[in-house]
Amino acid sequence: MAKLGDLGFKKDAIVETIVSTYNADGEPNAAPMGAKLIDMRHLVFNLYNSSKTLSNIKSSRCAVVNLTGDIEVYYRSAFKEANPSGVLPKEWFLKAEAVNAPKLRMAEATVEVSVADLAAQGTQKTRVLFTVEQVNATQKFPQVYCRAFGATLEAIIHATRIKALANDPAEREHIAELLERVAYNNDVVNHVAPDSSYSVVLADLMERIGVWVQK
Repeated sequence: MAKLGDLGFKKDAIVETIVSTYNADGEPNAAPMGAKLIDMRHLVFNLYNSSKTLSNIKSSRCAVVNLTGDIEVYYRSAFKEANPSGVLPKEWFLKAEAVNAPKLRMAEATVEVSVADLAAQGTQKTRVLFTVEQVNATQKFPQVYCRAFGATLEAIIHATRIKALANDPAEREHIAELLERVAYNNDVVNHVAPDSSYSVVLADLMERIGVWVQK
C-alpha cells in the first residue's frame, strides 16, 4: 500500500486536495480543500462551519481525500454551477472501500480517512483531524510540470473567496486584492498555455467573477 509520503505529503505543508463525502440524501459531494500532514497516519483540515463538506463529515465521521492533476475536476467541484446540471456527475464517483464515503473515479490517488477529532477554531472554522484508513494509488508515469496548472488552481482558490465575500461592502479592499491575483494568474495561463484546458477554465471563471462582483 502506498504511503502519504509517496504521494508528496510533507509535514506541516498545506497541499491542495478534493474531499468527497455523502450528503444527507446519499448523493456524493466533492470540494477542493487544503490538507496538512501531521504524521504519516494523520491529516488535518480547517473547514468553514458553513460548508456542506463539514456537515457531511460530522454526520458520517469519514471522507475520502482525492488527489488529481485534472484542473477541470478542481474547477467543477469548486463551482458546481459550472456543471451542465448544476451538480457533479454521479458517474464521477465510486464507493470507497474502507469508509462510508464516495471517491473520485478519475483520481490518481485516494486517501480514505475517518474522524479522529473535531475542534472549533474561532467562530467560523472547525479543525478536523483525520486518521488514515487506506491509501490507494494508480501507477502513472511522471508528469511534466506546466505553470498553468498552479496558476489556474490559485485562481480557483481566490475565486471561491471572491464569491463568498462579493456581497460584503466591508471586504471591497480584500476583493480588489483577490481580483488582482486572479488577473495575474490569468495572464500566466494565457502566456504559457493559450488555447488549452487551463485557458478554457480561466475564461469561464473570469466570466463568473464578473457577474459576482457586479451584483
